[in-house]
Amino acid sequence: MQGINKTRHEHLIGALLQLESIRSMEHQESGCLEQAADYRERLETMHQNYECILTDLAWQIEGYEALYSQVKVQFLGKKLKELKKSILTDRATTEPILNRLHHNIQLAYGT
Repeated sequence: MQGINKTRHEHLIGALLQLESIRSMEHQESGCLEQAADYRERLETMHQNYECILTDLAWQIEGYEALYSQVKVQFLGKKLKELKKSILTDRATTEPILNRLHHNIQLAYGT
Protein backbone atom coordinates (compact mmCIF):
# COMPACT_ATOMS: atom_id res chain seq x y z
CA MET A 1 0.00 0.00 0.00
CA GLN A 2 1.32 3.43 -0.93
CA GLY A 3 0.52 6.86 0.41
CA ILE A 4 -1.47 9.40 -1.54
CA ASN A 5 0.75 11.48 -3.79
CA LYS A 6 -0.11 15.13 -3.11
CA THR A 7 1.15 16.34 -6.50
CA ARG A 8 -0.96 13.80 -8.39
CA HIS A 9 -3.93 14.77 -6.23
CA GLU A 10 -3.45 18.47 -6.98
CA HIS A 11 -3.07 17.79 -10.72
CA LEU A 12 -6.31 15.80 -10.80
CA ILE A 13 -8.16 18.49 -8.84
CA GLY A 14 -6.78 21.10 -11.25
CA ALA A 15 -7.97 19.10 -14.24
CA LEU A 16 -11.45 18.77 -12.73
CA LEU A 17 -11.57 22.50 -12.05
CA GLN A 18 -10.57 23.24 -15.65
CA LEU A 19 -13.24 20.87 -16.93
CA GLU A 20 -15.82 22.55 -14.69
CA SER A 21 -14.73 25.98 -15.94
CA ILE A 22 -14.93 24.97 -19.61
CA ARG A 23 -18.29 23.25 -19.21
CA SER A 24 -19.77 26.17 -17.28
CA MET A 25 -18.79 28.57 -20.07
CA GLU A 26 -20.43 26.32 -22.69
CA HIS A 27 -23.64 25.95 -20.68
CA GLN A 28 -23.87 22.37 -21.91
CA GLU A 29 -23.71 18.97 -20.30
CA SER A 30 -24.72 20.05 -16.82
CA GLY A 31 -24.54 16.38 -15.80
CA CYS A 32 -20.82 16.35 -16.60
CA LEU A 33 -20.33 19.57 -14.67
CA GLU A 34 -22.17 18.20 -11.64
CA GLN A 35 -20.26 14.92 -11.73
CA ALA A 36 -16.90 16.72 -12.01
CA ALA A 37 -17.81 18.91 -9.02
CA ASP A 38 -18.94 15.85 -7.05
CA TYR A 39 -15.73 13.97 -7.80
CA ARG A 40 -13.63 17.00 -6.86
CA GLU A 41 -15.44 17.44 -3.55
CA ARG A 42 -15.15 13.75 -2.72
CA LEU A 43 -11.46 13.71 -3.59
CA GLU A 44 -10.83 16.81 -1.47
CA THR A 45 -12.71 15.31 1.49
CA MET A 46 -10.84 12.03 1.25
CA HIS A 47 -7.50 13.83 0.94
CA GLN A 48 -8.28 15.95 4.02
CA ASN A 49 -9.19 12.78 5.94
CA TYR A 50 -5.95 11.19 4.78
CA GLU A 51 -3.94 14.19 6.01
CA CYS A 52 -5.67 14.03 9.41
CA ILE A 53 -4.94 10.31 9.69
CA LEU A 54 -1.28 10.92 8.80
CA THR A 55 -1.06 13.57 11.50
CA ASP A 56 -2.60 11.18 14.02
CA LEU A 57 -0.26 8.41 12.90
CA ALA A 58 2.79 10.65 13.26
CA TRP A 59 1.68 11.55 16.78
CA GLN A 60 1.13 7.88 17.61
CA ILE A 61 4.56 6.89 16.28
CA GLU A 62 6.25 9.71 18.20
CA GLY A 63 4.51 8.68 21.42
CA TYR A 64 5.38 5.03 20.89
CA GLU A 65 9.05 5.82 20.20
CA ALA A 66 9.28 7.96 23.35
CA LEU A 67 7.69 5.22 25.48
CA TYR A 68 9.82 2.52 23.85
CA SER A 69 12.97 4.48 24.64
CA GLN A 70 11.87 5.11 28.20
CA VAL A 71 11.09 1.45 28.81
CA LYS A 72 14.24 0.17 27.13
CA VAL A 73 16.75 2.62 28.57
CA GLN A 74 15.34 3.90 31.84
CA PHE A 75 13.48 0.84 33.08
CA LEU A 76 14.52 -2.43 31.47
CA GLY A 77 18.20 -1.57 31.12
CA LYS A 78 18.52 -0.61 34.76
CA LYS A 79 16.54 -3.60 36.00
CA LEU A 80 18.54 -6.06 33.91
CA LYS A 81 21.81 -4.58 35.17
CA GLU A 82 20.58 -4.83 38.77
CA LEU A 83 19.49 -8.41 38.20
CA LYS A 84 22.82 -9.30 36.60
CA LYS A 85 24.71 -7.85 39.57
CA SER A 86 22.55 -9.68 42.08
CA ILE A 87 22.92 -12.97 40.22
CA LEU A 88 26.68 -12.62 39.92
CA THR A 89 27.01 -11.89 43.66
CA ASP A 90 24.78 -14.82 44.59
CA ARG A 91 26.91 -17.89 43.87
CA ALA A 92 23.99 -20.22 44.55
CA THR A 93 22.37 -19.11 41.28
CA THR A 94 22.00 -21.86 38.75
CA GLU A 95 23.20 -21.82 35.17
CA PRO A 96 19.69 -21.78 33.60
CA ILE A 97 18.89 -18.45 35.28
CA LEU A 98 22.07 -16.91 33.88
CA ASN A 99 21.18 -18.23 30.43
CA ARG A 100 17.68 -16.72 30.63
CA LEU A 101 19.09 -13.40 31.79
CA HIS A 102 21.56 -13.40 28.93
CA HIS A 103 18.73 -14.19 26.50
CA ASN A 104 16.58 -11.35 27.92
CA ILE A 105 19.44 -8.88 27.55
CA GLN A 106 19.87 -9.95 23.92
CA LEU A 107 16.14 -9.48 23.27
CA ALA A 108 16.08 -6.07 24.93
CA TYR A 109 19.06 -4.71 23.01
CA GLY A 110 18.65 -6.59 19.76
CA THR A 111 22.08 -8.21 19.92
